[in-house]
Amino acid sequence: MEKTLRYNYRLNPTPVQEAKLIEFGATARGIWNLLLSENRRRYEYDKTFLFYKDMASLLKEIKPLEEFEWIKAFDSAAGQQVARDLETAMKNAFSKGRLQRFPKHKISYKKKKLHNDSFRAVNNSNCIRIEDGAISIPKVGKVPIVLHRELVSNIKTVTVQYRHGKWECSITQEVECKTAKQVLETLTGFDINSKQTVVGSNGFMADNPKFLKHSKEKLNQLQRQLARRTKGSNRWQKTKQRINKLHGKISRQRLDFAHKVSRQIINETDIACFEDLNVAAMQKFNGSMVVDNVMGLITQLSKYKAELEGKLYHEIGRFEKSTGICSECGQRHVLSLNDRYFTCLSCGTYQNRDLSAAKSIARTSELDLIAAGIVAKVLKPTSQQKYSIKMKVFELSKLDCGSEKREAA
Repeated sequence: MEKTLRYNYRLNPTPVQEAKLIEFGATARGIWNLLLSENRRRYEYDKTFLFYKDMASLLKEIKPLEEFEWIKAFDSAAGQQVARDLETAMKNAFSKGRLQRFPKHKISYKKKKLHNDSFRAVNNSNCIRIEDGAISIPKVGKVPIVLHRELVSNIKTVTVQYRHGKWECSITQEVECKTAKQVLETLTGFDINSKQTVVGSNGFMADNPKFLKHSKEKLNQLQRQLARRTKGSNRWQKTKQRINKLHGKISRQRLDFAHKVSRQIINETDIACFEDLNVAAMQKFNGSMVVDNVMGLITQLSKYKAELEGKLYHEIGRFEKSTGICSECGQRHVLSLNDRYFTCLSCGTYQNRDLSAAKSIARTSELDLIAAGIVAKVLKPTSQQKYSIKMKVFELSKLDCGSEKREAA
């Protein structure tokens, strides 16, 4: 089984190449706005939309026209990718399972004052390849790349974007997943909260680094400096760039922390169990705290890492209660956010709120997985006699088909 993964690399284009990348990003934005305007016009006329094949044909038809000469210089495959993205955005807007608005026109450079457009090129006939420390991009040339890690497989697509003062390319590749493990030795529940980022039922704990809070003083200083500048002046632009770079640094710190924590989680357990958190609703309550805690990012990274390693990832229902449940007797308690420790009213056990929640998640997940037939508990495995009696061992259930495996929800 293969999985498509995305790897980011830094680009160091020459001034000529940089001007070309900016032009191509603006062209992709122009094609998006053009196709979106045409779709809106069609809908007002006969209540129909143009989809990918129609939009690709439209681009081919208007290329010879004099007023659309700017499309000729653009890579045709990259223009088709813009049409695919617009089709996906329109379908998501009308899908019942997605809470997404109808796509809007992209703002021009003159209004935003930032070169943050992007475009995606497709590797047709090996037109995108890395040779001698440079990546060849159609109609741009060989752009120097910081290859901090080797490619896993062949390149599928490359997305080029200017972010936080640096040029980056995002390369998609097909990665082979490991064979699913038949014997799963450990099941661990993980509670994500505001104080510690992650607390595991096995004693694992990762404190919230609070990168935004540590950079808050410097960020406030730059924002006050920006307020004193004349809007649109050279000094205003320089201060704006410094703020943008600082936000980029905080974003990279969060991503690095989330990758390290999720990797440690998957390395230490065979079945990783989390809560299905409504992160969007939590952001409305306390946005900066939730974003700085990378709550949703850790679960996303843990999920795909578990698939790569042939392990299981499971989420309990969003409305399953986990906080305030005694880990010894199962008695439920009502706790406020300030109650980090509590004493059970039934058995008198004094325990940590987050650790008991993690154990409750592990217990609920175990029952869910066994009830769904995804795993089966092994009572006395011969090969596991050296482990303690409290060790829980599971085996992956098999379907009648033979080789297929049930997937965790």
